Amino acid sequence: MRKFLDALDVIKVTDEVSYKGSMTDVIVENNEHTILFENVEGVDTRVVAGIVSTRELLATSIKTTPAELSNRVGEAFTNPLPLTQVHDAPFLENHIENPDISKYIPIPEFFGGKRYLTASIVLSKDPVIGRRNASIHRMMYLGENKFAIRPIPQRDLHNFYTTTLDTGVDYMDIVVVIGVHPAFELGAATSYPGLDELAFASRLLGGSEEYVLDGFGVPQTAEIVMKCKMLREEVEEGPFVDLTGTADKVRMQPVVEVTDLYFRNNPIFRTILPGRKEHKMLMGIPQEPRMKKQISNTLPTVKQVVMTEGGGSWLHAVVQIKKRTPGDGKNTILAALAAHPSLKRVVVIDEDVEPSDPVDVEWAIATRVQPDKDLVLIAGAKGSSLDPSAGEGSTTCKWGIDATKPLNTTKFDRVI
Repeated sequence: MRKFLDALDVIKVTDEVSYKGSMTDVIVENNEHTILFENVEGVDTRVVAGIVSTRELLATSIKTTPAELSNRVGEAFTNPLPLTQVHDAPFLENHIENPDISKYIPIPEFFGGKRYLTASIVLSKDPVIGRRNASIHRMMYLGENKFAIRPIPQRDLHNFYTTTLDTGVDYMDIVVVIGVHPAFELGAATSYPGLDELAFASRLLGGSEEYVLDGFGVPQTAEIVMKCKMLREEVEEGPFVDLTGTADKVRMQPVVEVTDLYFRNNPIFRTILPGRKEHKMLMGIPQEPRMKKQISNTLPTVKQVVMTEGGGSWLHAVVQIKKRTPGDGKNTILAALAAHPSLKRVVVIDEDVEPSDPVDVEWAIATRVQPDKDLVLIAGAKGSSLDPSAGEGSTTCKWGIDATKPLNTTKFDRVI
């Protein structure tokens, strides 16, 4: 992460800020531009935010262009590169047992006055076959060395945890990593069957290194590392801010106990504002190549898939196609909704419209769409739990807009 930061235009804040609101206020006021807080009240740790708040920044981090970002990510899914093991790591410079975390990490206060780790990558292992998983999870600070964690049901961490507890033990060992290159954050934000997310990130970087800490391979350049026990004990977790900018509900969630804290000299703590740009980038970008691959089974001429920021990079998408037959637009709508079950709306556009430009997409809707002919509604479908408008069981009406122009006519062509 440090090497990437050195290449960016970073706002450096030297005035003292507090984790109780003022730090997050400054991030918002600067529109999530890359920002480094060098003087945080109560700790010696610096804080960074906004390193992947745009598609351009995320593309730059892996040395590609915004237009090629999804393709690069898709290639890494199918061709991960194992990390090289090394025998030392900067995060070993400091080691605290049973730490009071608040003395070392300025955990920000978010919605509802709750303090959260938001860029925390959790490393876990399948208790049956030993497969590694890396996933980002919010962690609510409970005080001293304890957090509440939100594992998503039916995802790897939750499955590994419940399988472990079913054997009769009262905890599962995990490692929490904070402050890594954006490629590792992107990997941890993905959900792809059987993927080693760190090897995925290594491919994006052209190779990387890991230090093995008690059986867990940790990115060698990590800023902060915590050895933890994910306990059978549960507490109320939340409220928290969802991708949609609305409040998630309070749930009973597992407690995580930190047994060992490791950190680099003069460490940099990484935070992500929930419900804002970075949160959306990391959640939405991995979905694009996965959706494109599935849509291509229906329409091989699909060009680009973009998860839109206005839809939380989760509920709305734009799909660009090369239209060859009259039904291509509507077939693409059905394929896109099937490819990402949380998707609520999809707009299908032609090659002459830029999918990442909301003004261009709206122009296509304004000039090429008649609702009685080009709108597809699917009522009573299973949607996303993140959609506050969804009904019981997250049922929703999904819809698609075929904003492609008819074939064999120039009537809808741009002339300026």
